[in-house]
Amino acid sequence: MNTPGPADIRQANAIACIGVFRADDATLSISDIVARTGLSRPTVDAVISGFERRGLVTVVAAAEVASSGGRPARRYEMVASSGLVAGIDAGPRNIRVLLADLRGRVVARAERVVSVVLTADERLALVVEVLEEALQRSGHSADRLQSACVAVSGIIGASGRICDSFAVPEWNDVAIAEHVTSHFGCTTVLENDIKLAAYAEHHMGAARDVDNILFIQAGNRVSLAQTFDGQIFQGAHRSAGEVSSLRGMRWTKTSVKGQLTWRSGETAEHVFARASAGAQDALDEVQAFIVEIAPTLTTVSLVVDPARIVVGGGLSRAGDLFVDMLRDEMHRLIVLAVKPDVVASSLGSVGTAAGALALAFQTGSQDLFGIVDVPVPDMVLPQDGDTA
Repeated sequence: MNTPGPADIRQANAIACIGVFRADDATLSISDIVARTGLSRPTVDAVISGFERRGLVTVVAAAEVASSGGRPARRYEMVASSGLVAGIDAGPRNIRVLLADLRGRVVARAERVVSVVLTADERLALVVEVLEEALQRSGHSADRLQSACVAVSGIIGASGRICDSFAVPEWNDVAIAEHVTSHFGCTTVLENDIKLAAYAEHHMGAARDVDNILFIQAGNRVSLAQTFDGQIFQGAHRSAGEVSSLRGMRWTKTSVKGQLTWRSGETAEHVFARASAGAQDALDEVQAFIVEIAPTLTTVSLVVDPARIVVGGGLSRAGDLFVDMLRDEMHRLIVLAVKPDVVASSLGSVGTAAGALALAFQTGSQDLFGIVDVPVPDMVLPQDGDTA
């Protein structure tokens, strides 16, 4: 085990103080911070001085002299708006943006439906437009934006660009992150949308109390993602979880690679709504679909042994029917006494943007706070239909 050096200790001290400010909206004195962190007064003084220089905290003017007649203690508050973080879900049919301050409070959101076929450049322009709209709604200037993550449908190669996308092939090898960085001057990373949905479940969703999860996205396509020790698992070729690429399943028998098709309804949501209402043809199709996909999903589950399986995507929002039937079939296939816990996502359609927001906090830690590895803050997300 490596012995922590002075830089490691300074980093840990600063992270402890950031945690105190994030946990309390009240103004804090040095004594308050000492009491809550257990650090020495000189250590806290040094940390707060560094925060002041970066504009992370400010001194709050004392309203009056202390009752003892002495000078009141200096009190500080976090300038949460000194840096902004953006999570961008640049999906095939929607562009969603969540904008948060340094406490992790969502200060604005914006969304645009993509109803026409767009070129790569037109998609990039729309991402910038929606992000600018969110910044305008927040009331803060664009120069406050310091870190962003863009979620996309496709495999992200070692270059940091999409190398293979079923849904948006026009974005293959396009410099998406670089474009956002050049426009806004912020650190930007690109990541797969399903992996970010899993990351969000770990940080703020149905699996926030466990580190190792298997996330099943079931909607227009079926995809998997995993988090191990709280981090996204990529695999050797960054294609972990791409079960839509498996030959012999219904999603490889269509003209649109990876796309699910249905007989008893126009969309998956329609089929499951009919099944929930008792339509026998829809129930039969749902059962056949689950019997088809469950062996693959169960095999993956047995290999990685997750603490929890979270089901997201459009089908998880079609009521309890899909999750309950999938759980029953997976449990039937497993002969072990201990069966995996299978639950529905609690984040809804905002999950991918939320995961992008969380990863932007992680990857942008140095830009936001001047130190690396500041934990992702606790976040309260807007529900579907809410406005920030």
